[in-house]
Amino acid sequence: MNDSTRFRQFRSRLSRRQILVGAAALAAPAIIGSEARAQASKVVVGTWGGDYARLLRENIDVPILQKQGIEVVQDVGDVAPRVAKVQAQRRLPRGSVDVVCLEAVNAYLLSAQGLLEPLDEKKVPNLAHLDPKLRASDYAAHIYSPQILIYNPERVPEPPTTFGDLLDPKYKGKVGFPDVNYFYVLLSAALYGSGNPNDMAKAKELLPKLNANGLKLYPTTDSAGPPYKSGELDVGVMWMARVVMWQNAGIPVKGSFQKEGSILYVSGMGVPKNAPNKEGAYKYINAMLEPSAQQGFAAQMGYLPTVDNAPLSGKVAEQLALPNPAPKLIVPDYAFTTKVQPEMADWWKKNIQHG
Repeated sequence: MNDSTRFRQFRSRLSRRQILVGAAALAAPAIIGSEARAQASKVVVGTWGGDYARLLRENIDVPILQKQGIEVVQDVGDVAPRVAKVQAQRRLPRGSVDVVCLEAVNAYLLSAQGLLEPLDEKKVPNLAHLDPKLRASDYAAHIYSPQILIYNPERVPEPPTTFGDLLDPKYKGKVGFPDVNYFYVLLSAALYGSGNPNDMAKAKELLPKLNANGLKLYPTTDSAGPPYKSGELDVGVMWMARVVMWQNAGIPVKGSFQKEGSILYVSGMGVPKNAPNKEGAYKYINAMLEPSAQQGFAAQMGYLPTVDNAPLSGKVAEQLALPNPAPKLIVPDYAFTTKVQPEMADWWKKNIQHG
């Protein structure tokens, strides 16, 4: 083979190599762009399961986000592992969830640790309609419900009006609530005892008296409803939302607002600072605050809308109507509750659960 032939073969191989390299270079942006588009079109939501997850799908994921071309992936689990996951992934450049669903007290904890992205009306326009008493700098309230007194009207003709009424001997052995709600009950007891929901000393004074009146504790919220139908319970403490759900399920219960005020349960959503798709997360939270989504949760779970542009109607409006004059609704002091909850959990176990 002469030099001329070798050169032509070398040039041919070089040309093919250049074509392949060039093709790869041209394809790379397309591949990267495809991956980026896939990432931008998917939002991972860390959430509770059951009815809550179902209602997210029915009121937010499918009717609103799907129409925007966004795929929603639900990462279902309990709240404690969800909080732990955000904390464990804090040093990663990208976490595994875009939106994290939390009760307000856990949102406060993650916020205090600097793990949640600030939210404003530029990112989430519907924040303009959020109830001011529920606003936070890096957390959007989704649903809320006041803690009220619950009773069976068939056996309790005169409804209780204060937390102190539960201490009446006529309810001995007929008063109860879910054990998981214990801390909110402590706040309610403190509010009744001294006018200050943070007065844990007063709560410690009153709860043993309630325990001595035959207090019954139930392992889950759902398990505390049927006893009102069976006659095991006459009175207790419960979220207004759950009272409505039980009414709709045929359990004979009504709710009564405490004269001293009602502690609020608030649940909502935040965006971890290392969320892979922050833009998608903002769209999700904005959709969560849409009137249709808020009205859907009110109708199906009994929670009050957190926005001012989601009017209720019909039976839902009747069931969720607040008394006139308006009751005193109290948002917990989350800085305080975060600080004292470990101590009070230990006190509760020793003195009420096993007391």
